[in-house]
Amino acid sequence: MRWLAEFAALSLIVLAGGQPASATPAAPVQPVYVLCQDDGILTVIDSRTDEIAAKVKLGGKPASFSISPFSGHALVTQPNTGDVNVVDLRQLTVIRTIKVGGEPFGIAAGPKGHFYVGDWSADRISVVDESSDVVLKTLPVGRSPAHLALSGDGTRLYVADRESNSVAVVDTTKDKKIRDIPVGRAPFALALSADGRRLAVANVQAATLSIIDTSTLQVLSASATRQMPYGVTFTRDQSRILVSNQASGSISVFDASTHVAHAEIKVGRYPEGVAVTRNGRKAYVANWFSSTVSVIDLTTDTEIKHIKCPDGPRMVLVGPASG
Repeated sequence: MRWLAEFAALSLIVLAGGQPASATPAAPVQPVYVLCQDDGILTVIDSRTDEIAAKVKLGGKPASFSISPFSGHALVTQPNTGDVNVVDLRQLTVIRTIKVGGEPFGIAAGPKGHFYVGDWSADRISVVDESSDVVLKTLPVGRSPAHLALSGDGTRLYVADRESNSVAVVDTTKDKKIRDIPVGRAPFALALSADGRRLAVANVQAATLSIIDTSTLQVLSASATRQMPYGVTFTRDQSRILVSNQASGSISVFDASTHVAHAEIKVGRYPEGVAVTRNGRKAYVANWFSSTVSVIDLTTDTEIKHIKCPDGPRMVLVGPASG
């Protein structure tokens, strides 16, 4: 997989009718962040009003991002330039760029100031010190590492190795891979339950959802999804798992205990990233081809709004202050 180089100068875009371009808008109290790849923009939605509050222009074709529990900054991968953009989420501006090399794709940030970046082209993970911007070491994993998930204490990293049809497990205290877990064809997205006991894996080409017991590192089940599952998350109470089905234009709702789907919610075209608000009442879905974000009421399992976004929304995260 190769990315077209398409890089623009870093700048801040403020919505028409808002503050002048020279001013810095304040971050909303309850933010939802959407990475819009085609336009190279990080979009900020206020989850109280479900309106766009601001946009941060990154340039390039950003692939993935993580919000650092260490600094509170967003760390955004740029496969076409080998960089990670660091975004101050209070000031809503890019403050620096870290050169990590290769084709950085998936990323996960830990509580102690280290973050981990998957190199799609070199089949490795880079360990980066967020304070010094230094790549400390690289670790071999499987082919084409896609999304990453890090345990809450930062001691274990999970890597979806798409072309190896497996999930790599890395002990971050030793910086060593300890297991490869076979799953379905082309695993792409990962999600850990809030208690860290279950890992959900969306297998794109197999059209399955694998559930892994993180204590035994064994696959508990593989359930059928709709076509091309590209995003996955647990609800806040851990009772349900939401899976975005890219080619079906829908969200499947699975019971987290039985691993059986009991609802399907139609959203926009080619949905990918999905995230749930802190109070567990709403979910947000990035619809890549529609250039919209769907807002889902999780009490009724219905789509209640479409939010028009810059082109190519592919990943969404709820900010730490969200309600």
